[in-house]
Amino acid sequence: MFTLPPNSAQLRTLANGLEVIILEDHSHPLAAVQLWVKAGSLHEEKWTGAGLAHLVEHMFFKGTERRTAPEIAQEIQARGGYVNAYTTFNRTVYWIDGVAEHVDGYLDILSDMARRSTFHADELIKEQEVIRREFAMDNDDPQSVVQHLLQATAFREHPLRHPIIGHLQIFNQVSRDDLLHFVHRHYVPNNCFLVIVGDVDTEKTLQQVEQHFGSWERRPYEPVMMPEEPTQVAPRRAEHEFNTDIVRLSMGWHIHGDTHPDKPALDVLGFVLGSGRSSRLNVELRERLGVAHWVGSGAWSALDRGVFALEAECDGDDLVKAEAAIGSVLQKFKDQGCTKDELDKAVNATLSGQLRMRSTTRGMASSLGHSWLAVGNLDYDRTFLQRVSDLTVSDVTNVANRYLTEATLSRVSLHPTGTLKKQSKNGNGVKREEAQRFVLSNGLTLLVGENPRLPLVSMRAQFLAGVPVETMANAGATQVAAQMLLKGTATRTDEQIGSLLEDRGGSVTANGDVHRFFAGAEVMKGDEALAMELLGDLLISPSFPEAHLKKIQKRQLAAIREEMEDPLTVALRCARRDIFATLPYERTAMGTLETVEKLSVDSCRSIWQQSVTGGNGIISVFGDVKADEMRALVERHFASLPEGARSTAGFAPMTQTASPLRRELTLDKEQGVLVLGFPTVGMKDANVPALNLIDEACSDMGSRLFNHIREKMGLAYYVGAQAFHALGAGAFYFYVGCDPKKLDLVEEELRKQIADLAAGGLESAEFQRAKTTWKSSWLRQQQGNGAMADALGWDELNGFGFRHHAKLPEILESVTEAQVKDVAARFFDPAKAFTVRVKP
Repeated sequence: MFTLPPNSAQLRTLANGLEVIILEDHSHPLAAVQLWVKAGSLHEEKWTGAGLAHLVEHMFFKGTERRTAPEIAQEIQARGGYVNAYTTFNRTVYWIDGVAEHVDGYLDILSDMARRSTFHADELIKEQEVIRREFAMDNDDPQSVVQHLLQATAFREHPLRHPIIGHLQIFNQVSRDDLLHFVHRHYVPNNCFLVIVGDVDTEKTLQQVEQHFGSWERRPYEPVMMPEEPTQVAPRRAEHEFNTDIVRLSMGWHIHGDTHPDKPALDVLGFVLGSGRSSRLNVELRERLGVAHWVGSGAWSALDRGVFALEAECDGDDLVKAEAAIGSVLQKFKDQGCTKDELDKAVNATLSGQLRMRSTTRGMASSLGHSWLAVGNLDYDRTFLQRVSDLTVSDVTNVANRYLTEATLSRVSLHPTGTLKKQSKNGNGVKREEAQRFVLSNGLTLLVGENPRLPLVSMRAQFLAGVPVETMANAGATQVAAQMLLKGTATRTDEQIGSLLEDRGGSVTANGDVHRFFAGAEVMKGDEALAMELLGDLLISPSFPEAHLKKIQKRQLAAIREEMEDPLTVALRCARRDIFATLPYERTAMGTLETVEKLSVDSCRSIWQQSVTGGNGIISVFGDVKADEMRALVERHFASLPEGARSTAGFAPMTQTASPLRRELTLDKEQGVLVLGFPTVGMKDANVPALNLIDEACSDMGSRLFNHIREKMGLAYYVGAQAFHALGAGAFYFYVGCDPKKLDLVEEELRKQIADLAAGGLESAEFQRAKTTWKSSWLRQQQGNGAMADALGWDELNGFGFRHHAKLPEILESVTEAQVKDVAARFFDPAKAFTVRVKP
């Protein structure tokens, strides 16, 4: 088994107590800069449940003594950086991903935010309104609601019982003075640390840190004392109703924190029970019994305590069966124990996950930060992996019996509105080489990108299919047929397919999207031959077992219903149907409730036979491989793939003739959503690069939409844009989420902003920021084997050619402000917008 090499991160401490962690990684010209503040929602003391830590995080972006709110985002974007932050129970982290040459500038801005944020009263009022919209979004999200319900049920005294965002009624009582007191109490250098990872020089970076943070005054810091949580001695239960078609069940048991000796065994237990297709709960509840759409388990903790959680989603009629099956799986595990194969699989998965974390600068910085915060050891990844490797099957079995007891169980569930009442009545470090291209004898194209930086390999097999080849009668067939590949072949059962790579820390997937039928694998070096043989078996010899079709349909229907519960998705889908009326792209890859329910094994087999041919496909392999060896493997395992021809469906430019429409929709949610959509062009049109720059400029925290509608006027929680470029047609959407009472004003302001954009294009500063942030995003994509295999394979499949991806920066750089202005004027006439509004 591979082991993690020791990292060479350096720890230094400034005179003011600020700890600085620096790791040099010269594999890409990128850097991640993160400021970790050891204060989260658990540290709010008398204001526990107010969401103070989260509010501070928001306010850090609202201006400093040296910079206005827009200037913070714009300066970072001008340097090719992306900035964001997050708050959790025990920390608040401010992070910038960007280009290594600008680390000094990123440090300057983070220091300014940490030390000189002004918390202007007017900005605070606006940001509090923004967070009230976030409360509404939280209340509309069933996953958030069930998580908060579990926390409140499992913990009676400890502040872990409160949501990180807080409770609205307490939040509404917070004053500016309360906010300033929290910042003065916790935002001191001796309660923070910096993590910097990337193409940097340690000594030079330390000098830069000293310059920007060295004069930050050290102050006394008294640790926050947490209340003792009484030992739970009896099971707890809570049931709520929610506007959903699906029941969500969550079961939790108290556990200790990261430093406890049992934590590695609990993590392995979570993996064995509910992580991956071959996990015990998934095999029993989803595959064998078909009583759950999704099931999973895992352990989380903050400071010295946490929860082992088991979650499931199912139809209401299946809830009793699902709970009984969960109980059966848990009891069988306790009685018969963990197997050696399951333990080996968990060890491999742990190693694989840590390797993937190390594949990006942000991932490595986050790993270092967590290790330092949780245990005070920068190399804890290796220590933890060793602790997992040292586990015995008895260790894992023992923690299941020790922690997963009836007396310590907290069980919560969300049910469709009205059903609980009915139940009550009823009583119930190496540069990447350019990819190499080969064409096999049956017409199948192979792309190989050699990248030995980490012992990881990503594979993608892509075939033209999706919406252009489907009809109104079989919409969604590509996705369902692709998922059926994993349910059996001429020589393997679904259990064998699920466990083959998972046992070795890998994974296999199959699905479809708007244009593609695809399958893929992620493995560690040494398993690529096994993975390629499996992909060949899946794609050439699927058995399409009838028994599994209904289960896949059931899950697909559940996913469609979930989309129908999200206001923004509902609005975007409606605008899409209107814009692409009579064209294939009025349909989504998921299909509809009606079409998916009617799909048959024959219709799945038909779309597979039509799509999965040599001439219609691409296989791309990126990672620690050799091109010649990959060519030999593909020749061996795909030799019997039929030749076929490249599909031409959807490639010809489509004429979009629909007239603008206005829709007013109602949804039983708390938030309002506005979407203004415009027909544009297909992905190969010469105007697409300019449209992409407009999309980039309108979709970040420095955009004119964000600054005017969200920041200046405080009308929205989120606002942005989304470009959709299909093969032969396209659309561009502007969207806002807001208080439904303000929809009229929001629409008026959004139309004004779009009119200004159509009349004047992007301002010079916006234009340059869009180019810089796009380039930074493109650079970050280069770090992932999977992303590159997917992107280059798709470019080769759609006719751009696999070298197109490398040319994108040059193409975007050649776009002029005048071209952007012309494109905006051509497509964004507010009078021609397709309008969709969703409100309660």
